[in-house]
Amino acid sequence: MNPLSRTRASGASHSAPRTASSDYEVIVVGGGPGGSATATLLAEAGHRVLLLDKASFPRHKACSEYVNPDGARLLRELGVGDEVLDAGAHRMEAMLVHAPGGKRFLADFAGSEPGRAALGLSRYKLDHLLLQRAVAAGVEVRQRAHVRDVLRDRGWVVGVEATVGSVRQTIRARLVVGADGHHSAVTRCLGLDATMRWPRRTGLVAHYRRVTGLDDRGEMHVARHGYAGLAPLEDGLTDVALVADAAAVAARDGTLEHFFEEGLARIPEVETKLSGAERVGGIRGIGPMAHRARRVAGDGFLLVGDAASFLDPFTGEGIYEALRGARLAAPVASAALRAGDTSARALAPYRVARRRAFTAKRQVCWIVQLFVHSPILMDYVTDRLDRRTDLGRTLAGVLGDFRPAQQALSPAFLARLLRP
Repeated sequence: MNPLSRTRASGASHSAPRTASSDYEVIVVGGGPGGSATATLLAEAGHRVLLLDKASFPRHKACSEYVNPDGARLLRELGVGDEVLDAGAHRMEAMLVHAPGGKRFLADFAGSEPGRAALGLSRYKLDHLLLQRAVAAGVEVRQRAHVRDVLRDRGWVVGVEATVGSVRQTIRARLVVGADGHHSAVTRCLGLDATMRWPRRTGLVAHYRRVTGLDDRGEMHVARHGYAGLAPLEDGLTDVALVADAAAVAARDGTLEHFFEEGLARIPEVETKLSGAERVGGIRGIGPMAHRARRVAGDGFLLVGDAASFLDPFTGEGIYEALRGARLAAPVASAALRAGDTSARALAPYRVARRRAFTAKRQVCWIVQLFVHSPILMDYVTDRLDRRTDLGRTLAGVLGDFRPAQQALSPAFLARLLRP
């Protein structure tokens, strides 16, 4: 029996407006890392949880498929650390960053703190493992469930309308968690999407076999027309991503495949590593990638993962932020449910916790974006990080989320980084 087909009996509760009974305490929309982790934690706290996803698992997803070092720790805390390693996750003790002018900097996680390493595992395997973990915790999962609208009662979110198979259903809950990614149906239905004018980039991703020269590290290659990332995965595969200006992708003359391959070929070090490699499967893309919601919580709802915000994959934040966001959301949501109050005020501690957890690191990410978009500046800081190894180790720890981001924002750090 497919463990994802397991169901649980539902009881009755009440939504905050107290106008109708609820089918579940919580509906989680989205079965990626953030959604599955949130659902797992709430089910383990004793709540009746339904998880909906439009896909059928396992499934591939456009992503850098990179879990940074502290994200790897969060997977262990969630109880899937051994399963992830058994699935063949590739350990990366460092990321080698190439600047446009040829300078290089090794973000050495293990050198910054012994034992630290990032992981490379396809979303095909990772998301399925996390969804199975949710089922084991008692979460009811419905696949091929397309959320069409969010139910509201006097402005309060009280459930969703979804097409499950070919059947349109109205499903009520005391709390709806939007964890359905960059193009979130929840944020769209609630009118929460906020346009980000910069950076406007599109990411294109494919798997390759027989990529050479990576070993126990991944690589980032910054060029004038964008950047490429290479992350070794399970079974001898490598995730190869090209991130380019969204307008350039939209205005391309040829096929997406030609744009992708030509963009990689324009980066000499990447072209060399791919010279004997074979692409496996198609090219998947997403863009523009920068996204944020105007609010991450409100009456009867909260947002986790990319549905809440996403900037750019260069620093490898996506999966870590989704898992950490779940850790921040679950106790707040559980307390609100037990108190019978899922109002914006009751859920406000989640917004505060996100600000404390992510604001400083997001500022570091914005600074990194400025470097990536300026070839001269990127060459300059890469050279400084390579020669001033203590700065490099500090930044490696910050990028890996196991050192406080404030360390890379301190005037002393920035002065030593930027002065000749």
